Amino acid sequence: MPKTTNQINARLAAGISPRDTPMKIRPLYLGCSLLLMVFQLRAAPETDRDALLSLSQNRLHTSSAQLAPIYHSSDWLTGLPSISLSHLGSLESHNSYEQELSLNLPFQSPAMQRQNAKLKPINERMLALQSQLQRLYLSGLLRQYWWQQAQAEQELAQLRHKQQVLQQLLQRQQALSQSGEMPATSVLLLKRELLELSLTKLPLEQQQQEANEALKRLTGLQQLPSLDESDTPLPDDAGAGHPMWQLLALQQQRQQLTTNAQLEGDDTPWLMSVTAKNTATLGQDEQSLGLALEIPLPVGNGLSQQQLGELQQQRLQLEQQQQQQLLQSQLQLQQLKRRQAQLQQEQQGLEQAVQLSKQLSETLLTTAEQGPAQYESWLRRHLEALDTQARLSLNHLAQAQLHSQQLQALGVTL
Repeated sequence: MPKTTNQINARLAAGISPRDTPMKIRPLYLGCSLLLMVFQLRAAPETDRDALLSLSQNRLHTSSAQLAPIYHSSDWLTGLPSISLSHLGSLESHNSYEQELSLNLPFQSPAMQRQNAKLKPINERMLALQSQLQRLYLSGLLRQYWWQQAQAEQELAQLRHKQQVLQQLLQRQQALSQSGEMPATSVLLLKRELLELSLTKLPLEQQQQEANEALKRLTGLQQLPSLDESDTPLPDDAGAGHPMWQLLALQQQRQQLTTNAQLEGDDTPWLMSVTAKNTATLGQDEQSLGLALEIPLPVGNGLSQQQLGELQQQRLQLEQQQQQQLLQSQLQLQQLKRRQAQLQQEQQGLEQAVQLSKQLSETLLTTAEQGPAQYESWLRRHLEALDTQARLSLNHLAQAQLHSQQLQALGVTL
């Protein structure tokens, strides 16, 4: 009584060939395992990714040869105090002279204090954006090497499974060749195919090793949480939320405040001098103390045409850099979206190919036990189905990676 398809599938799952040969062949359907790998790459909690990014940033600071110094500004002085000494002697009498000691303090004017109050939150925000840019740079590295590792692992899993199936087929064909049921050329061709598979694995193993070493160097961890960000929505700001764009906008704002202060003459400090004077004439010695305050008068802007031209050039350069940053983000985003649309179209075709390959494999499975040629024909179609399923799984990975690249282009950190 002929065996049904379900019975043959059960025998294959148990490791028994259709002809009940002692050579166990386990051509498991790789699609389930590959889809399981994709499912295991689901996104880790956002807190885990943020902690991982903070760890990488701390390691970067620890390994830096020289950390950026922290500067503090004075709340009432615009510069360092100075001391001036003077001694004046009479040319007619050696007993007549005048000595003076002055302590000069450059104080901030009320206009400068108001300007510093406006600049302080801008400078603090710029410092935070610079740290965010560093986190964005590290996010790009972590994303790049993590997806490189995930892709290599999935391709290697497919190749190892295919190699395992072909190795079992080789054992079967060697037994048939020894009994004279199959020519020796089939065995040699199969050995060559196995050798080509081994050579194909070499660059993927190297890619996986390089990615592992890079991730370990960045984080110090042997295993990382999933960095799949498929569930993270893209910001709807067309690149205006990028830290670099915001930093350039703050630089323009700070430059405008500084320019206005120079034009209005509000950048000149008030100079206070505390003076001690000793005057000696004809045996008389007199000491005196004095206080002087120098206040500038804001008459005109006090800037030359060259200074005005330089300020205008700086403003235009900042505006141009900001426009270029926004345009670069938008162009990169458009390119990634076009690539994603292509992958989505390819996904539809691969899904149809997977269904057709599965139907063909099931159809040929009914004739697999009629002879060695029929069995190998079925197994080849089965391997083709596995390859198609592997391409579909890699397509899913590529789409998820493109989503992460879009987040990177828009300035979103992990």
